[in-house]
Amino acid sequence: MFLAVFGDVHGNLPALEAVVEAIDNRGIHTVCNTGDCAVGYPWPNEVIALLRDRAVISVQGETDRLAVRVARKAAALQRRLDEDRFRAVQWTHDHLAVRNIEYLRDLPLQRTLRVEGIDIALFHGLPTTQAETLHGDDDAMRFQRVRESVNVPLVLCGKSHVPYAREVDDTLFVNPGSVGVTSGDGSRTRFAIVDTDAAPWKVEVLTIPYDGDRAEKALREQGLPAPPRYLG
Repeated sequence: MFLAVFGDVHGNLPALEAVVEAIDNRGIHTVCNTGDCAVGYPWPNEVIALLRDRAVISVQGETDRLAVRVARKAAALQRRLDEDRFRAVQWTHDHLAVRNIEYLRDLPLQRTLRVEGIDIALFHGLPTTQAETLHGDDDAMRFQRVRESVNVPLVLCGKSHVPYAREVDDTLFVNPGSVGVTSGDGSRTRFAIVDTDAAPWKVEVLTIPYDGDRAEKALREQGLPAPPRYLG
């Protein structure tokens, strides 16, 4: 089985379009998204439309949840979030179509799926919370705790924006990095491919070009802060 996984799109439509095209060119049909798809760049509706049209298997990220809740929790969130983060969350909520707010609201925190006989856990940060995550250099015990709770051989997660693949006690953990927010060269984006036909299973993190100038221009035109300053 070949499976593609990406996450942390953060409303960056040009980057997502490049990733989807690259996945299509490789003929991969099973595609998972680790969440945080809407808040950041000014294409939340277009990103969600693409995810829905392609039937991408998705979970709710932390900023997805904030964009849904901001209408009811604005005062509390404004106190808790820094100015740029709150402004981006509020802007996203104000510009989202109602059906897309409902889509984000209804995304699950965690999914367990079976593909070609392999059980897979998909979540944003940790199985029980979106606010924390695993990092590739964390102590093995953190990974073991997650493994105990999900009990599957393949775990897909995101949030940190930093890609890694790590095997702990016969469970492979994969973070594909961020589609929408990358450090360094802002004209490149990332996703990962998992090959379970290989022995042992193989993970390839691909870094590909996209129209970063288009994305940065759209931020400026909408008066939005640059996402790397407040996301992660």
